[in-house]
Amino acid sequence: MQVSLITCTFNSEKTIKNCCISILNQNYENIEHIVVDNNSIDSSIKIIESCKINNQKIIRQKSKGIYGALNEGINHSSGEIIGVLHSDDIYYNNEIISDVVKIFKEKDVDVLYSNLIYTKKYDTDKILRKWKNKMNEGIQSSENIEKYIKSGWMPPHPTIFLKKKLISKYDLKYEENLKISSDYDFIIKLFLNKFLKIYFLNMYSIKMRYGGASNKNLKNILIKMKEDYSILKKYKFNPIKIILLKNFSKIKQFLK
Repeated sequence: MQVSLITCTFNSEKTIKNCCISILNQNYENIEHIVVDNNSIDSSIKIIESCKINNQKIIRQKSKGIYGALNEGINHSSGEIIGVLHSDDIYYNNEIISDVVKIFKEKDVDVLYSNLIYTKKYDTDKILRKWKNKMNEGIQSSENIEKYIKSGWMPPHPTIFLKKKLISKYDLKYEENLKISSDYDFIIKLFLNKFLKIYFLNMYSIKMRYGGASNKNLKNILIKMKEDYSILKKYKFNPIKIILLKNFSKIKQFLK
């Protein structure tokens, strides 16, 4: 099975090398790396090319924003499985993709997700926060997933892998009119689909550098809360309750 990994870049020279090396070091060979670049003016592209990933496509972004870039990346992907690795992120170890593919093959699942570690921005060995799922490893029931979403639960975006055929079958795409929370909308739509086999793999798969767009400053935090509210209202959930529970759960992750 080929796995397409999508990375969006914009002046990412400080972190993109680690991201690319993380992909290059995976012990699974059938990987396609798709980079969608928003006209970087630093050395991002030069660094990406220097890493010499065998099956790599570098696309100059035509749309606006990261979610448009993700949609472009998906459209250019050839793999049976799609994953996202942001330019700030790295895989937890060199066996992540082989572990993911093994589950897709053995369990015949549609979607897989796992745990994630948040680290300091420029020191990925310094752990700030851990996202660890409460559920047991295995296929998750749709009733259980919906119950957890209502309690503020949401799996981290970069830990999610899905079969590409789901994109067209269920008209899955990132809403480009949303600035920060389109991944939240995408995940809810995906995880509420009762026809899909969703598997939780109980391991840490991603190291994410802290300080992304959603928590960059107070303005972005307020934009995210506003967008989260409209998304939850669209799915007929209780927005205020879920947003409060969602933010409270993050505090507990720091304490752990």
